[in-house]
Amino acid sequence: MTPAGVRTCPNCGRDRPESFCAHCGQSDRDYARALRSVAGEFVRETFEVDSRLFRTLKLLMFRPGSLTREFSRNRRAGFVSPVRLYIFASFVFFLLLSLLGDIGEASANLTDESVDRSLTAEDRADAEDQADAAAQPPTEEQLAAFRAGLPPEQQRKADDILARSDGNSRQLLLTLAQAGNLEERHWTLRFFVLSMIDIVHDPSLIPRRFLANMPIAMFCLLPFLGLILAVFHFRKKRFYVEHLVFSIHVQTFTFLVYSVALLLPESGPGLWVRLSCLLVPYPYFVIALRRYYDNGWILSVVKSVGVYVLYSMALIPASLLSILVTG
Repeated sequence: MTPAGVRTCPNCGRDRPESFCAHCGQSDRDYARALRSVAGEFVRETFEVDSRLFRTLKLLMFRPGSLTREFSRNRRAGFVSPVRLYIFASFVFFLLLSLLGDIGEASANLTDESVDRSLTAEDRADAEDQADAAAQPPTEEQLAAFRAGLPPEQQRKADDILARSDGNSRQLLLTLAQAGNLEERHWTLRFFVLSMIDIVHDPSLIPRRFLANMPIAMFCLLPFLGLILAVFHFRKKRFYVEHLVFSIHVQTFTFLVYSVALLLPESGPGLWVRLSCLLVPYPYFVIALRRYYDNGWILSVVKSVGVYVLYSMALIPASLLSILVTG
């Protein structure tokens, strides 16, 4: 017989003396009631989450390493979980990146404009003459064998390249055409040639794919970054998950700062603030290392350089690999 005041959990059918069931964890909330009551509860929960988020961001942004230290002390209830915070920050950054334009394309355009301004009219004329001289139309035999082994989409892109006035692009395509019928070649050569056709047809493809696959690479490398930190601080006797959470917090800060940089203007004082935002993650990382691992300044700087070098050596290949996997 159920004691007085003890209710039955509708989810598992067992006794639930408290607000939460001790067996399945479901709360005693019942949403089958008036809309005004449900809306009021939703507002209260929203403000509770906001207060946790505010405390978390305050510690993350202005006290490097302190949020991870609170996690290691098992003080977690008052803060947003590291994984949820990481997902939130990465989502905000790449949403802004997609809405505010392609960084790779913008930087490429900026580079082209600066090169054009630095060249005189005579230099540009000489460069065009050299390009026309170097560009040789592909022979019919080479193109016939080459195009026969191309998928329809790559055939269209190859025709577009040949129709351009850019002699360098045509010359590169002619070099690729020397591979002959790709159906008779090893798959690695086929993949290389098809990828090169895509890149020559659209040079901005690499930075756009690189940026699009960056979150995948960074997420996959989180365990590796945690491992590097564990090796560099093996004398601290910390568990691996603590190093992993430190990595998550550092990357979360980087995403948030870069999100702020995307919102700033690209000229005037906003440009200098934007450049400062791009440089901030490194000193933040050094301060976080010193505070969390309790090292001196010199040792923290030395270890930060070692971690950055090893992580960068893995990040670029991982980003390229993610491009190959995702296409």
